[in-house]
Amino acid sequence: MTTTDQRGEWSGNVVPFERSNGYADRTPPQDLAAEQSVLGAMLLSKEAIGEVTEVLKGRDFYRPAHEYIYDAVMDLYGSGEPVDAITVADHLGKKGHLQQVGGHIYLHELLSSVSVTANATYYAEIVRDKAVLRRLVDASMKISQMGYQAEGDVTEIVDRAQQTIYEVAENRAKEDYQPLSELVELTLDEIEALTQHGQMSGVPTGFIDLDHLTNGLHPGQMVIIAARPGMGKSTLGLDFARSAAIRHGLCSVFYSLEMTKSEIVMRLMSAESGVPLNAIRKGDMTEEYWQRISNKTAQVSRAPLFIDDSPNLTMMEIRAKSRRLKERHDLKLIIIDYMQLMTSGKKVESRQLEVSEFSRQIKLLAKELEVPVVALSQLNRGPEARQDKKPMLSDLRESGCLTADTRVLRADTGAEVTMGELLATGERDVPVWSLDADHRLVARPMTHVFSSGVKKVYRLTLTSGREVKASANHPFLTYDGWLPLGELTEGTRVAIPRVVPEPLNPIQRDDDDVVLLAHLLGDGSFVKGQPIRYASIDELNLQAVSEAAERRFGITAVRDEYAAARVTTLRLPDPFHLTHGRGNPIAAWLDDMGLFGRRSHEKFVPDWVFQLPREQVGLFLSHLWATDGSVRWDAKANQARIYYAASSRRLADDVMRLLDRFGIVARLKTARKDGYRDTYHVLVSGAAAQRVFGWEIGVWGARREGLNEVMHHLEGVLPNTNLDTVPREVWGKVRAQLATVGMTHRQFATAMDTQFCGSTMWKHSPSRERLARAARAVGSTLLEREATSDVFWDAVASIELLGEEEVYDATVLDTHNFIADGITVHNSLEQDADMVILLHREDAYDKQSPRQGEADFIVAKHRNGATDTLPVAFQGALSRFVDMQR
Repeated sequence: MTTTDQRGEWSGNVVPFERSNGYADRTPPQDLAAEQSVLGAMLLSKEAIGEVTEVLKGRDFYRPAHEYIYDAVMDLYGSGEPVDAITVADHLGKKGHLQQVGGHIYLHELLSSVSVTANATYYAEIVRDKAVLRRLVDASMKISQMGYQAEGDVTEIVDRAQQTIYEVAENRAKEDYQPLSELVELTLDEIEALTQHGQMSGVPTGFIDLDHLTNGLHPGQMVIIAARPGMGKSTLGLDFARSAAIRHGLCSVFYSLEMTKSEIVMRLMSAESGVPLNAIRKGDMTEEYWQRISNKTAQVSRAPLFIDDSPNLTMMEIRAKSRRLKERHDLKLIIIDYMQLMTSGKKVESRQLEVSEFSRQIKLLAKELEVPVVALSQLNRGPEARQDKKPMLSDLRESGCLTADTRVLRADTGAEVTMGELLATGERDVPVWSLDADHRLVARPMTHVFSSGVKKVYRLTLTSGREVKASANHPFLTYDGWLPLGELTEGTRVAIPRVVPEPLNPIQRDDDDVVLLAHLLGDGSFVKGQPIRYASIDELNLQAVSEAAERRFGITAVRDEYAAARVTTLRLPDPFHLTHGRGNPIAAWLDDMGLFGRRSHEKFVPDWVFQLPREQVGLFLSHLWATDGSVRWDAKANQARIYYAASSRRLADDVMRLLDRFGIVARLKTARKDGYRDTYHVLVSGAAAQRVFGWEIGVWGARREGLNEVMHHLEGVLPNTNLDTVPREVWGKVRAQLATVGMTHRQFATAMDTQFCGSTMWKHSPSRERLARAARAVGSTLLEREATSDVFWDAVASIELLGEEEVYDATVLDTHNFIADGITVHNSLEQDADMVILLHREDAYDKQSPRQGEADFIVAKHRNGATDTLPVAFQGALSRFVDMQR
């Protein structure tokens, strides 16, 4: 196993194998003579190159110089160029590697090391075996480290260890990338095979129309078969298994959490022989039935089909068993019956999230073993509430739902878009901000939004003033994991963004656009039928608006002085005589943003502002604050007061989102007064956040004097670290780490430079700074990541029922969560599936249906192809589905 620093200048000496924990003084498994013989044979014979490439990869060589030479040979061979010592030397020279491998002299030494090129395959196998042994050594070190660090659940650690060994057994290095050249070549080979032979590339399902639509079940796919109870999910799963194992000899495994092995075999024999299942169960067998069974027994017995009916089967057990089957029998298909009956073997916060986690793990299993995994799943009661009883994709989902006006935070533009808008436009693969496993905000695609029907909706309000409307079963991220809304209580802490990154596609605008919009949103009036006006008592504000309007639109502002009100109004008239089809350019500008004609309580920040780079966002906020903002030092309370006031809730929310770009987690306070509209105050609290506001945003105009006073006083103020804390449950992880490293609580207190106070230390939520010190004291990278995460742990203030409303959900790949109305929420179950087949039988609900004995395979989701509804015949007495007669 080579390391990065081993790729330096070539040396005739063996490169030491540098490993810790007792391996530093050992030479790892290697055979340099075999490596030299392999390369020498490849330099002499084109046939040897073809044979070696079937056995070796470049990473299998121990000496880095040999890997460089191998790669050079493969580059030349792949491009059809001649391969010999001269051409390889030339290629290495162009890459800057010739001297590193030992120059021309070493290449000719390789030629002299080979006597018979026919032995190239034998030499290659020696090199490969040594590489596998090195990986085994490396794997043992990784597993040893897992055991000592003990980060995470024990069962998960064991599973990771098994996976590490499995990768060694599969003779593959752990790489997350593959060059496009290799992928293109593999894909072209597959296309050529399909063209020449017309054969199916996936595992056949046994149904002509379904196989035509999908071209079979493909490696790495997760396929969900979903239906209400009694529709035939298990029967269809067994049909897939029969097709693969009995008809085509492909090794398959059927994990049954519902039926026994005996019952499964009876169903298989009934379906294969045509003997009614009821007759087999009752033993009511005629001579003819026995003959049919006898005729099929040998064929069924030879089929490479494995059945496991272990009770309380866990996902870890399924992975371990499937890995062994893959290694020993070249497993081609996995069927799990069914997801809702699986168990994780550990305590979970909610059953629906446990099932959602199974979904993700099943998809990972499919990718790891490179086999299709068919997971059977039970639908909710949605179909029974419909007149036609037909299932929909939304009936599959385990997570909850959000209302149409829920605003989703985009990662490409930084703006928010409602669920309803995404559904109406049909926009797909929308980049959104999402939390990864380390609680860092990353961009992930929201593939689509869909309706989930009508449900009871609740308003969740946090102490920061953020609020979102959701169904009772919609999950929110708590410190202990994802919890549905119905299980949250007042005081429960949930995740919101602590800081939001710059959008993926920032676009800089003219500063005059930024300044003018900020002032018009704050103190401007642009209702229809009236002149566009701006009012202020601050001369610098008036000057900023006048100059921006002149430069940007050629408009000369007209001043109207109102001495009694101590305010000056600027009218922004048309710069030319109005004619038909020609209007005020500022009005047109505002209209393009959807703002013209809106009153104060209807104002909002248009999307393009969120796409601005950070510096211009600060410019916008500084001028907006100059209108209806306040920055002053409260001498009586000895603290700064920084807030922005708006009569529009949407505008206030938008200001909070913009402050998120600076890591300022603002709070929203609602001021109510009889006879008046509510006013919303966006508060910047805490010395740390207020300093950031002063340094990176500031205030334009006369209010700058107040900011200067605030910043002067804040110089001597210690930040209140209790404003941004991690839930106290984190101390449990600290105590576990103390036990691991053998540190006493008193020693820990000393390392933290705090006074030992017994159990009192664990009763309060630590600040991020305190948790970071604790992480360093106990040597935990996991705790250090928590201390620096992108999550702010807000608290639930209230939950109130609003009534019934149509709700929606979305699918986010990989991370399975997104930011909704400023709060982190989970997404749906089916996001992991590559294909979803909904099973429907009319005669299950209507005994008089004209479609007796028929069923529909509703391919509701097909990531790599079309969707369709495929009619088939259901032969319940024989426990099978079959193609309709043509």
